[in-house]
Amino acid sequence: MPPKKKQKLEKLDKPTLHTCNKTSFAKAFLPNYRQRLLDYIAIIHQLADHASHALKFYILSAPTFTVNEETIEAILYLLNKGEAWHPRKEAKKAWRDCLLPYVQRYCHIVSFVHPNLQKEQQSINYLTASMMTNLKVNVQEHFMQMLLRYINLQLDVKGQKQRLKSDARNAFFARLRYLKSIFLFDIVPESLDDLTAEESELLEEIWSLDLPFLIDHPLAYVTTRTSSRDRE
Repeated sequence: MPPKKKQKLEKLDKPTLHTCNKTSFAKAFLPNYRQRLLDYIAIIHQLADHASHALKFYILSAPTFTVNEETIEAILYLLNKGEAWHPRKEAKKAWRDCLLPYVQRYCHIVSFVHPNLQKEQQSINYLTASMMTNLKVNVQEHFMQMLLRYINLQLDVKGQKQRLKSDARNAFFARLRYLKSIFLFDIVPESLDDLTAEESELLEEIWSLDLPFLIDHPLAYVTTRTSSRDRE
């Protein structure tokens, strides 16, 4: 069976259409290709930027929320096409119905115009994976660092390090490692009776955040919502 002929970019008369042809890097920047490529990249950057803000808007506005790859994917599709997005799968239809009011409200507030990029599946798949990775790294990992700093502050680690002598300091840090493993669910002891009143209070404070520390359960801005509720 002969190979299919590649589609030429010149035949794509609509500015919202794009195709993928294997060519040299130099040819990609010829005048008749360059502007089309720049327009496409600009739309992708626009969707990525607004999807991040729309996601935060959904989290802060919804009475309950879920953040995962399906959430991000649906927000990207809705930003691109708005009400015109009609997925076939029932699960995606449910996400569309859930997120459409929030995305519409966000678009109205910021005067966002749907770019209506056609044949967008590959681009949205990439953006979804990229945003999910960003959430796991820049939110989950960075929040964990801040949480550990908060534990150190509450237990006066810096002061204890300066005051205690060698043996007592070693015992203190061994205790600190044990406490952090409990606070962050690395271990679950049979009893918590050995905790002091101060340690128990700190444990209750951290556990009351109801943070998903499991590896397969991304944190994804839960802390943002919790902090917002605390300020209200």
